[in-house]
Amino acid sequence: MSLIPDHVPKKPERLLATVSAHVILIDRHGGGNGGDRILLGQLAYRDHRWEKWSFPGGYMDQGEALETALCREVREETGMTLLSWNRLDIQPMLHCEHPHISFLYSSDDWQGQPACLTREFLDLRWADETFYRTLVRENALAYPCMSQQVTFLGWNF
Repeated sequence: MSLIPDHVPKKPERLLATVSAHVILIDRHGGGNGGDRILLGQLAYRDHRWEKWSFPGGYMDQGEALETALCREVREETGMTLLSWNRLDIQPMLHCEHPHISFLYSSDDWQGQPACLTREFLDLRWADETFYRTLVRENALAYPCMSQQVTFLGWNF
């Protein structure tokens, strides 16, 4: 005999999702004609993102705070240290095979010179608006939403 009556609904399963944090690193006045430029990493993933460009960042480890993960990932991938940052966007992807939530930040307050320190990137490159426009046109960004995530810089595509 069951201790739970038949008419009591079962508790739904909890949704487990991975979480990541990425940053748009801004070099103010470093681009062509003194404009802004942003740091991009060319992905080395052996899937549909091969050789496409993305923002530095990555997954949050279990028990790790989100912004701690952001700083750790940027340091591990680029050698750069974030001094301050602002949250720009949250991309929930909960109805996918592997549910995920991605947080996007911006920072123009950092130290260091970028170096490609991870096997996840083939290369790092500063991109001005002209180069970024080319990446959008050539479908060379890893994620379609990236074309809209730079509008706060005045870049519209």
